[in-house]
This record gives sequence, C-alpha cells and structure tokens, in this order.
Amino acid sequence: MEPRHPGTIEFVDGATGATVEVVPAESVDPALRWLPGSDGELRPVVRVEITTDGDRRTIREIGPDGELLRSSLQRREPGSA
Repeated sequence: MEPRHPGTIEFVDGATGATVEVVPAESVDPALRWLPGSDGELRPVVRVEITTDGDRRTIREIGPDGELLRSSLQRREPGSA
C-alpha cells in the first residue's frame, strides 16, 4: 500500500529556484510519483528540480522532508535538437 501523497508535485528550475509548474500528483505516473527512500520504504515525490547545463540535464526528485530520493543525469545526443 502506498503512503498518502500531499497532493501536488512542484517542478522547479534548479538554476534559479523558480517554480515552473505545480501539478496534481494523480496526474503523474505512479512510477514517478513514488520513490523508495534510504530505508527502502516508498516516499511521495513532492519536488522535482531540473537543471540544464549545455547538453546535460540533472533531475533531482525530492520527498516531503527534503530527502533526495533520486538524481538522474541526462545527456543530449550530438546532432539532436
């Protein structure tokens, strides 16, 4: 059983700290709405910080207590738009 979600997920520009969008949690795929914490128990994702630097993008997904649940690095393929 999933724990209770606070209800929204805030998407933030990691470079400026500005909120880009706040969406209802139920509008996000459950695989992105919940992530395991350091103890393996599911935590709701309440904040997603996205920082773009050239051809790289870092995505940090954060739980309600400020716990970093996952950090991902994406890199654009050369020649792609």
